[in-house]
Amino acid sequence: MAKEQVRKRGRRKPKQEGEAPPKSRLPALQPESVGVGTLGLHPSRAALISSRPPPVYKTDESRAVDETTTLEWQRGPRTDSETPFGVLDPDLKAYFRNVENQIRDWEGAPSIGEEREDRQQFLDSVLKELRGFELQVATDPDCAIVLERLLPSLGDWGRRVIGDAVGDGWEQLVRHRFGSHVAQTWFSLGADTLDRETRGVYPSQHHAQVSSSTEVGVLPTMTTLVSGIITSLLPTLPTLLNNAHASPPLRLLLLVLTPGRSLPSLDGMGYGSLVRSKKSDRFRKGQRVQGKSILGDDGGKGKEKVVERVIPHELLEMRRTLRTALMGKLSEQEWRVMGVDAVGSAAVQLLLELEVEQGEAGDEGSLLDHLTQGLVSHLKVSPTSPANPQEYLNSLIANPTGTHLFEAILLHSPFPIFNVIWCTYFRGKISKLALHPYANFVVARGVSRLDRDGIQNVVAECASLSGGQGFIKTARTSVLQALVDRAAVLDDCRMSVLELFISALGLPSDRSSLVPCLMTLKTFPSYHALLTGAETPVEPGGIPAEAVDQDAEDTAAAASRMEGWKNRRRQKRDDSGLGPNMQGCLLLQALVRLPGANEVVLQSLLSQDKVTLIGYAQNPIASHFLDAALTSPSVPMKYRRRLISSFLGNYSLLAQDRLGSRVSDTIWAVSDGYMREKIARSLIPDAALLGASEYGRFFVRKLNLWGLERRPDEWRQAQLGVKASPGRTGGQIQAVKGGIGDQEDDLKEVESGDAIDQLFATVHSTKRRKI
Repeated sequence: MAKEQVRKRGRRKPKQEGEAPPKSRLPALQPESVGVGTLGLHPSRAALISSRPPPVYKTDESRAVDETTTLEWQRGPRTDSETPFGVLDPDLKAYFRNVENQIRDWEGAPSIGEEREDRQQFLDSVLKELRGFELQVATDPDCAIVLERLLPSLGDWGRRVIGDAVGDGWEQLVRHRFGSHVAQTWFSLGADTLDRETRGVYPSQHHAQVSSSTEVGVLPTMTTLVSGIITSLLPTLPTLLNNAHASPPLRLLLLVLTPGRSLPSLDGMGYGSLVRSKKSDRFRKGQRVQGKSILGDDGGKGKEKVVERVIPHELLEMRRTLRTALMGKLSEQEWRVMGVDAVGSAAVQLLLELEVEQGEAGDEGSLLDHLTQGLVSHLKVSPTSPANPQEYLNSLIANPTGTHLFEAILLHSPFPIFNVIWCTYFRGKISKLALHPYANFVVARGVSRLDRDGIQNVVAECASLSGGQGFIKTARTSVLQALVDRAAVLDDCRMSVLELFISALGLPSDRSSLVPCLMTLKTFPSYHALLTGAETPVEPGGIPAEAVDQDAEDTAAAASRMEGWKNRRRQKRDDSGLGPNMQGCLLLQALVRLPGANEVVLQSLLSQDKVTLIGYAQNPIASHFLDAALTSPSVPMKYRRRLISSFLGNYSLLAQDRLGSRVSDTIWAVSDGYMREKIARSLIPDAALLGASEYGRFFVRKLNLWGLERRPDEWRQAQLGVKASPGRTGGQIQAVKGGIGDQEDDLKEVESGDAIDQLFATVHSTKRRKI
C-alpha cells in the first residue's frame, strides 16, 4: 500500500474548557408557535404536549440495588395455575420424554416370552421413577401425555396406586388444562376396574394385602376411590360443570356411574360430542394415542365396550346423591342459563338423558320440567288443555348452542310430552324452520320420532312453499334426510316422500334426470341451464323475506367461511357447478335403500351413459352412491345385474383408478358366478396392463386371470365354487355356489339328495389318478 494512503494516527487533542463551540453554517431556526401546519399535529394534541412538564429520566444511581439485598422471586397467579403441584425437574422431564418414544413403539404390539419380561421390567422402572411425582407429571404440558399412554399398561392395582397418589388434589387436577385429560383417561380405565371389583375379581396384590395383618398403608379399592372423588367434588360441582377443562372428565364420570352404558374409547371414537371436544380429538390423533397396553394383553381395552358393565350399589346411590345435590343447588333459571352455555350445555344434555333413563323426567320439578318452563307440571294438572309457547324454548331454536339442547329434549322426552312440544312449537311452522340455518337440525330430530300422520303433515308443509325447492337452493337437506330415514321405518309414507323429492327438484314427467340433479343438488331448470350453457332461469321457491333470520344467516355464513379457510388445502370443488355434492349423495344413498320407492332412483341411474357412470365410480363422493346401490338388500336383483353389466368393457379403466378399484372390488363381491366369469374374461386382454398398474394389480391377483385362461375348470372351482361336469366345455358352467341368486337353488339341490354322497362325488370327479 502506498505510504501516502496510510492514515496516521496521532494523539487526540483535548478540548479546552474556555474554547468556544463550533459555529454552524446553517441558519438558526426561530421558535414558532405550535400548530398543525408546522408539526403535523392536531391543535388540541399540540396544546397538550406543550402544557406538559419536561420528562425526568431516572439515573443509574436510582436504579442501583444494594448487593447485600436478597431478591424475592415470586411466581404470578398464572404460573401457579399452570403448575399447581410444583414444577417438574428438567432431568426427570427428559427421562419421561424418552419413555414416551419407547411406549409409542410398543403400544398395541404383541409380546411373548423374554420380550414380555423386558417390557415388564421397563414398566417397573418407570413406575419407580414416577412414584412421588404423579401430580407434577400429570400437570406438565410435555409429560401429561406420557402418563396417559402409561395408564393402559397398568393393571387394576397400578391404577389404584395412581388414584390414591392424587389424594385431595382431584379438584385442581380436573380444572387443569393437561391434568383434566389424565383424569379422563383414569376414569375410562377405572370403569373396567369397577366392573371387575363388582364381580369379585381383584388383583393378586389385593389378596396379599387383605391376608396381611397390618393396617398401615392399605391401598383403597377403586370403589372407595371413586366414592371419595365424588364426595370431594360435590361442593363445587355446579362450578366445575361450567369449567372448560373440568366439565369433560365429570361428564365421563357420570357415564361411568351408569351401568350398561358404553364408554368412549381412548382413541377418541364414540360419544365424542358429550365427552371430548373436537380439539381434544384432533390433538390425540396427532399424537397417535392408541390407548393400548405395551404388554399386548389389552383384550379389547380402549375400544367401545360391548359387555354391559356392572356398578357397585354404593356408587349407584352416589349417582343419585350427585343428581339430587345438583338439583338443589341450581335454580330453574340457572339450569336454563347453563343449557345455552357453550360448556355447560353438554352436561345438561347428559343429565337430562340420565334422568329419562331413570324414569324421573315426567315428575314435577324435574330437569325436563325446568327446561320446558313448567310444561311437565302443566300436563300433570290438565293433560288435555293446550300449552302456551314459552320464550325460552323459542329462543333455543335460533341459538347455535341451544339447538343441541332442544334436540336432546325432543329425542329423550317421553312420547306424550314430545307430542305436546311438537304441536306447540313446530306444527304449522315447518316451512320456515326447516330452512333456518340452525332450526332445521331441530326439526330433523323431531321428524325422527313422528308417526305416519305426523310425517304426512310435514311433507304437506314442506311442499306448500314452492314445492320444496327451497331445500335444494339453500342446500339445507337435514329435514329431507330425516324424512327418508323415517319413511324407511314407516311403510305407508314412502311414495309421498319420493313425490316431495320430485317436486323439490322440479322434474318433468321424465324422471331420468333425478339422479344427476340430486347428485349436484340442483333443480332441473338450473341443472339443464348449466349443462347446456344457457342462462340460469329465475325460479320461485326462495325463503320469504319475512321469514329470514338475517343474524342467523350472517353467523352461519361466517362459520362456513371459517370452515372453508380451515379446509383450504383440500381438493377444490368443481367450478362448473355440476360436480357431485355431499348432501345430494347422502340423499341418494338413503333413497336407494328405501324399499318400493327406490325403483325410480335405480331407473334414473341406469339411464345414464357410461361416461357418467364411470365418473361416478371415480369420484370420492359419488362412488359411495354406487356402493349403496350394489350392496343394499332392498335393491332388486334385476337392477343390480343391469348396473354390473353397464360397466362391462370398462372394468380395466375402473381397476386402474384409486377410487374406481374400490368400486370394482364391490362389484366383484356382489356378483354371481355368471357375472364374475364375464367380468374376468373381459379383462384378459388387459391383464398385462393391469398387472403393471398401481391399483389394478390387486384386482388382477384377486381374479387370477391367468388361471381362467389356462385352466378354466379349476378357476371356477377355486374362484366360484363351481362343479365341473365331464361333458361340458370350458365355456359352459354349472353354477352351484357363489352368486347371490344361485344360493337358493344350491340349497334345494343339496336337500334333495345325500349331502355326504354329493361331497365325495365332487372329490372323486376332480381327483386326478396317477399312471
